[in-house]
Amino acid sequence: MIIFSLGDFLYEMLSYALIQHQRKKPLPSHVKDIYPEKRYQTFLAYKKEYRKIFIFNQIFELCLQLFCILSPFYTWMQDANPYICVCKTLLTFTIIECIIDMPTSYYSTFTIEEKYGLNHQTKKDFFKDFCIQKITGFIMLMILLSFLVWIGTHLGTWTNNFSISLLHAFLICALLVAAGFIIMMTLSLISLFTMRLQYTFTELEDGALRQQILSFLKESKKKVHHIKVYDESKKSNSKNAFLLKFLGYREFGIADNFLEENSQEELYAVLLHEIGHLKHKKNIWNYTGYALAIFLFFCLVYLVYHASVFLTFNTMINTDFHLAYTNYYLTCSIVLTFCKPFLFLWQLFRNYVSCQEEQEADFNSVDHGYGSALIQTFKKLSSDELIDINPHPLIELLEYDHPGMNKRISYILERMKKNEAF
Repeated sequence: MIIFSLGDFLYEMLSYALIQHQRKKPLPSHVKDIYPEKRYQTFLAYKKEYRKIFIFNQIFELCLQLFCILSPFYTWMQDANPYICVCKTLLTFTIIECIIDMPTSYYSTFTIEEKYGLNHQTKKDFFKDFCIQKITGFIMLMILLSFLVWIGTHLGTWTNNFSISLLHAFLICALLVAAGFIIMMTLSLISLFTMRLQYTFTELEDGALRQQILSFLKESKKKVHHIKVYDESKKSNSKNAFLLKFLGYREFGIADNFLEENSQEELYAVLLHEIGHLKHKKNIWNYTGYALAIFLFFCLVYLVYHASVFLTFNTMINTDFHLAYTNYYLTCSIVLTFCKPFLFLWQLFRNYVSCQEEQEADFNSVDHGYGSALIQTFKKLSSDELIDINPHPLIELLEYDHPGMNKRISYILERMKKNEAF
């Protein structure tokens, strides 16, 4: 656990060093006009403002992790009732997080963001959003952990003290996955509810813009139920349009400042990008993901069938941390920690697939003749929001689930040239 904590810290610091090194390089020619010299110096100064906060957060997180590992922290959280134990542990970490996040977030919003004209939020809205995020985050994690406690405390009964056949283990896992799906849908609903608390969404009024969007949507077999505008201008300079999906329900969300400050062509370009996601057909990467999910399901079946392995591991945790009762928060944290190499590889795969899907969606805008408008939109957004437009290639590979702006504009220009040739 100590090695993993130190490894995480080292990874973050090395990543930050690579990012800083990349920013010293001149910008590529096709994105240089985003940041004229004076604006680029503003971008660098803006990013430099966050350096102390970043380093402080990384050091504090490392110290907290080491303290929890080496001190009797988890023995202080002990309780014979596993639900109370999990609640106490999660609540303690949430309070610590709030104590650190509140001043740093406040400083970031009303000193740094305010200084560079990126904050439009009032202090009242800031505290409201902060409380909503922390409370809903706590509720969502508590629901998930309670579900895991429920499984852990009842699995022995369901499996006749873990003396079961392979078929019995398969059926139990199938039911657990179904229950897990319901839990995840519940958490998604909470996320949607949180968004509705933070923003006001209103239906886009009928008119030429709405009719054009509906005309574009005819290209997709998937129905979009609502086209809504939300009040992003009250919070920041961010201008976004997104496709929100929940089971079979879909709606477009468009930032009000996007409608007010960008041309109609630029709006069409972004919406055609989102429609490109709707038109996406399953490919080898999607099927690879499904195959991996099936593999993980059989790993779960194996674990239930050979539960003694996990029970021994849990006993080791309790012994090393001097616990009389299992702390499911700690057990889950340790399991996830030891799964980090696999999760890292999975994230690399997901990032690659996501970037491919973003490129496919961008090409939908280009193929409709809105490539120039899409590039112009990206350039405006980058300059207005002080986005890092030329990330280090290694950081982009490891961390980005959307292509960096340099790469994105490059392949859009190539697609435009290809279309012109035909």
